[in-house]
Amino acid sequence: MTEQPYVVILAGGEGCRLSSLTRALYGYDLPKQFAVLAGDRSLMQTTVERAMQLTSIDRISVVVTAHHEQIARAQLFSYPGVELIVQPFNLDTAPGMLLPLARIVARSWTARVIFLPSDHYIPNPMPILQALASTQVGPLRDRISLVGVTPTAPEVEYGWITCGRRLGVASFEVAEFREKPGADIAEDLWRRGGLWNTFIQTGPVNAFWKLAHRCLPTHATALERYAVSIGGVYELAALEAAYRLMHPSSFSRDVLAYADHLAVLQVAGSGWSDWGTPARVFASLVGTAAYERIVERIRGDLALAG
Repeated sequence: MTEQPYVVILAGGEGCRLSSLTRALYGYDLPKQFAVLAGDRSLMQTTVERAMQLTSIDRISVVVTAHHEQIARAQLFSYPGVELIVQPFNLDTAPGMLLPLARIVARSWTARVIFLPSDHYIPNPMPILQALASTQVGPLRDRISLVGVTPTAPEVEYGWITCGRRLGVASFEVAEFREKPGADIAEDLWRRGGLWNTFIQTGPVNAFWKLAHRCLPTHATALERYAVSIGGVYELAALEAAYRLMHPSSFSRDVLAYADHLAVLQVAGSGWSDWGTPARVFASLVGTAAYERIVERIRGDLALAG
């Protein structure tokens, strides 16, 4: 039987780009992953439920930073069995991914892992879930694969992936990453069949860890020392020490950019958006009950303030 994957939900960011909207809705700068913007669950809770369609709940981890631990625990109360991993402080995406990865490596070197950002809006997740599940067998089994969604416009605020050699029906080798290109380049990428980079990714645990050792050896070594202490009385002190040794690093810029044989899964029809701005939230929700609720709530708050 195929071993169920581990799923890591990335919720360690500050969510500042949406702070004007969450401040209007909540009265303070609530990071967007903890905000309820559509339906009756936060973006993080919705991501947990998405993860539960990929694996068992005891293989799901959520990564947060220490100053968001309390709200994260409260929102995970309804999901017993989900592991909450708390970073001492935020060092950008590489440490935020390598910390949970180190904990998985300590359990299983041969398992697979899926990384899901917690702040995405995906009204139809099934195409993405099916694409992720498809990598457990076949030619993508030993590769790190990223989910790239078919673009609907030459967007300059998203990262792009250009496709190389075809590997399967809807999978390709990654030819190039382009991060937030200018308008002319975005137009060219769109015409040439480029994909929006969702930062959703999957692959063998050992492939991710070997890549981390090659690109960020100080980080990998520090977290390996920490992993020896997991479950012991010195675990928290060891974690703090590891974070003091690491410098802020981007997983995209400092790790993936140097990887060989990356694959990209071409996905269409999910409605994916990273909700990086209030305008993008409203564009995604226009015509829905969630849109009307947000607008009415903001209007009500403005009326009270007046």
